[in-house]
Amino acid sequence: MPPGTFEVETTAEDQCCELMLQNLRADDLPVVYDATIREWGIRYLDGGSSIQRLEYCPWCGKKLPGDLWDEWRTRVEQLGLDPWDDADRIPEAFRSDRWWKEAGL
Repeated sequence: MPPGTFEVETTAEDQCCELMLQNLRADDLPVVYDATIREWGIRYLDGGSSIQRLEYCPWCGKKLPGDLWDEWRTRVEQLGLDPWDDADRIPEAFRSDRWWKEAGL
């Protein structure tokens, strides 16, 4: 999935609690956050890139906002780009959380 290929640093204001932020930054835990599409998950340790999506924070129990994968894909396709085949041509704004934050999503 192209969004996960972009390196985006997570910040405290993007997370529901300090423990979530700490665990996302830990190198020894398979907890991941893809800021590009606002998706939290637990990475499967089978060598692939699949995750089990999280709907609630495992530490504070807060419901997490829904992911924006469908919206991201739609907007990229509206630019005439294929999310998989044209990943290197996707505009900079769509390689981070900038696109959804500026859109108020």
